[in-house]
Amino acid sequence: MKKNKISINIISSFNHSNLVGLLKNNKSYDFEINEADFNQVFQVLSNPKNKIWKKRSNISLVWVTPEDVFPEFKKLILNEKIDHNILKEQVISFCSHLKSIEKNSDFVLIPNLILKQPIESNIALGYSKNRGLDYNLSFVNHILSEQLDEKKIYLLNSNKWLSNCGVKNSYNSKLWYLMKCPFSNDFFKEAISDILNFYNSSLGLVKKLLILDLDDTLWGGIVGEVGWKKLRIGGHDYIGEAFQDFQSRVKSLKNNGILLAIASKNEESNAIEAINKHPEMNLTIDDFVAYKINWDDKAKNIAQMVKELNLGLQSVVFLDDSPFERERVREMLPEVYVPDLPKDPTEYSNFLSKLRCFDSAYVTEEDKKRSELYKSEFKRKKLKQNNKSLSKWIETLGLEIIIENINNKNSPRALQLLNKTNQMNLSTRRMTENEFQKWIGGRKNYLWTVRAKDKFGDYGIIGILSISISEKDAYLVDFVLSCRVVGRFIEETIIQFLKDFCRKKNIKKINGTYIKTQKNTLCYQFLQKLKILKKDKKSFILLPNKEKINIPNIKIVKPKMLEKANV
Repeated sequence: MKKNKISINIISSFNHSNLVGLLKNNKSYDFEINEADFNQVFQVLSNPKNKIWKKRSNISLVWVTPEDVFPEFKKLILNEKIDHNILKEQVISFCSHLKSIEKNSDFVLIPNLILKQPIESNIALGYSKNRGLDYNLSFVNHILSEQLDEKKIYLLNSNKWLSNCGVKNSYNSKLWYLMKCPFSNDFFKEAISDILNFYNSSLGLVKKLLILDLDDTLWGGIVGEVGWKKLRIGGHDYIGEAFQDFQSRVKSLKNNGILLAIASKNEESNAIEAINKHPEMNLTIDDFVAYKINWDDKAKNIAQMVKELNLGLQSVVFLDDSPFERERVREMLPEVYVPDLPKDPTEYSNFLSKLRCFDSAYVTEEDKKRSELYKSEFKRKKLKQNNKSLSKWIETLGLEIIIENINNKNSPRALQLLNKTNQMNLSTRRMTENEFQKWIGGRKNYLWTVRAKDKFGDYGIIGILSISISEKDAYLVDFVLSCRVVGRFIEETIIQFLKDFCRKKNIKKINGTYIKTQKNTLCYQFLQKLKILKKDKKSFILLPNKEKINIPNIKIVKPKMLEKANV
């Protein structure tokens, strides 16, 4: 099996050779590792000609301990009084060095600062402002967080690694004195897991849909046997509290853009009644974008729901307390991720929190509204069933298209669409944030986002369009549209906007190239529909002055200035 490649620079204040060894032995990724000599942090960060910066990397990992890089902090180890102003200046100086290397990598990752060896504070002095290790460690990390609130610099949670491993298993005193490596291999493995999860999430490789069973998964008991009033949820029952906390954890995923659905063998009326009426349910039926509550095969139900939601099976996680149902879904739908729930419900919440497959490098406003977007889409489909004419359905929707210049507000979503959209994507080019910002900053490059809304709600930003202009010709670089809105004349509207823009710029023709992938046949079919493809079935020409595309009654809001916006 071919491994995915990741290039990573490592700069640390300690011997990181064990970390490098674990990275090289990773079974899923092929790491190209560039190492700086350990304990040369400032020398490396301040020297743009250092060998480590010769080649751009995916990740720069800067891993330091506070006593190594902040002289003022080191005084605390000796229980000496410190000057907070001096310490703050040292931290800010360190942050300025970190910001200087942004351009060399797609991302800069920094584990939040912990001590290189465990030191227990004096019982009364741990949170003393002038002498306390615990207080000042929090102080330093707080400044880091404030100073590094950048798009490309991220703090990783090393405290979580300590918690997962336990302090005793996180450190290795012998390794420290033998080779100046403070941490154990178990601790490094936790770090590597988060680094990989971060990188995958930055590429959009996260799960999007969580499908849940009901009985003994979302609540305690079998609703068809005991009735909704006797289900174990909340109350003064420790098992009920555990299920309630699990529901809260599920809802937190929903609030971060993860879609929720139900696959349960039950009478639908009994299950819906329990969800709607039980006073201690933390989830409501409105939190779910779909449900299949019947006696049919769960694998069949899951496949049908995923198809209706226009998602891929590889984006799905299924949770069920039944080993039989889990194995059935694994067998029939191998693309679906089916982890084994703990036998003890009191462990459910913690188990879900440790499933890193939902982690995201950032959450856009569209992500937060995803559940509502999918529910609105269901209403649209229902309306469509009552309208035989597509044009009539579009007019009934009251569809409005808003085209905006790229700006700081819509830029994260534009990049997300560029990297995640597969089907309606002209070239499927993928870009890092740095590459993206550099491209849109080009004098002859233009990029717009496309938002849509109708009487059922706001779709959010669902597409991007970009061109590059050369003299009297333009080249269509990106034509990207979320597949959930394809077939509503939005794609035709975008093309017509492009033609209008180029006509006003006195551009005579727009060239383009379709780059075929395994998944973007939908884009090819649209180009065929426009009847613009040449004989090679790849290249095409749009003529701005040619007749307009026939589009139903759609309101279009264009940028006030058909010029580039500053990003």
